[in-house]
Amino acid sequence: MRRVGLTLFFLLPYFILVYAAEKPLYEGRFDTKSTGVFLPIKIEGKACKFLFDTGASFVVLDKKFRPLLGKALSLKETQARTGIAYNSKKILTPNGEILLELYKAVPLKLGRLQVANRFPYILADLQSLWPFSGVKFCGVLGTSFLHQFRWEINFDKGEIKAYVGEEPYMGEYSSRKRIYWSKAHIPYVGVDLQGHEIAFDIDLGDNGSGRMLKENILFLKERGEVIKTQIQDVVTVSSLSQSEEFRLDSFRFANVNYPGLVMQESQKNALGLAFFKRHDMVLDFPFNMLYLQHHKNYAQREELNKSGMRLLLKEKKVIVFNVDPRGAASVEEIQKDDEIVTVNGKRDLSLYAIRQLLRGKTGERLSFGMKRHEDVFQANITLGKDPLE
Repeated sequence: MRRVGLTLFFLLPYFILVYAAEKPLYEGRFDTKSTGVFLPIKIEGKACKFLFDTGASFVVLDKKFRPLLGKALSLKETQARTGIAYNSKKILTPNGEILLELYKAVPLKLGRLQVANRFPYILADLQSLWPFSGVKFCGVLGTSFLHQFRWEINFDKGEIKAYVGEEPYMGEYSSRKRIYWSKAHIPYVGVDLQGHEIAFDIDLGDNGSGRMLKENILFLKERGEVIKTQIQDVVTVSSLSQSEEFRLDSFRFANVNYPGLVMQESQKNALGLAFFKRHDMVLDFPFNMLYLQHHKNYAQREELNKSGMRLLLKEKKVIVFNVDPRGAASVEEIQKDDEIVTVNGKRDLSLYAIRQLLRGKTGERLSFGMKRHEDVFQANITLGKDPLE
């Protein structure tokens, strides 16, 4: 008996070392101060940014790649390839209604990983989203590709790794959740809303904290969990629409409370990038598990734009999309389509950096150097109250 015990004692460290030595199939970096996780995909030998999007069923290419894809697949061919029955070529997504234009996959590469498989690609007008995302991305990596691997994402360092996932994840975590799959092949988890288990998609393509069905919002309002609401513009691939935005008193996920999250009304429940960036994240798709390792500020209250001014990026210029001051905010002289040249005397600030400044303290005064056509002028903004206090 002692000999057997010694054998197991020496074998156990061996197996741990074997697991620890597992090498990633892909290692990459991404900009943590961006509106998404964008990774370099090679198309015909040239690199192009693709959004890592667990809220997309398929790989999506911008419409400019149509000449590479040949003839579009029929609805019957699409169903045969995907195993998903479609009643129409139009599908409703959180980013709007899009025409289901599917094509046979062509070779794409993420490092050494081949993206193409039996699942088709979708074409969409992604260029309409560039000004709001601040990134010229030409595709989306959906779950038809992502589901094959275990993805480990470090949001502090901007590092991402993909593993074949022959064994379950054995690293550190603060909380975990079982992953399930919808009929559209979108990963989701169960969330406890006041004693009711509700399905929420894992959607890293949504740069907000998340979205909820109207019926769930009303349910939480009745129980005093919604602090305040406002109507907000929502930009999608198909249109510019409006939706109710609301702040929750607290949100419970995997037995952990998150105070002051801001979410949008939507036609689906989902948790977005801003929620998951409070952690390091492991999507162990081969074993259908989500692991979160909390950052120090994981429970920090979410701050909103306190200026009432929305911005976008056009041709590397930060442009004012609209001006609608609320909560005692003051915006002097600035109009729609004006260009921001400096903020507090600093030039060449990114869209992300300026947006962060607009989430500063109530009463803070910012000095802007502006340009309107050929005229250059100074303007001031005083930040108001949080619109969802």
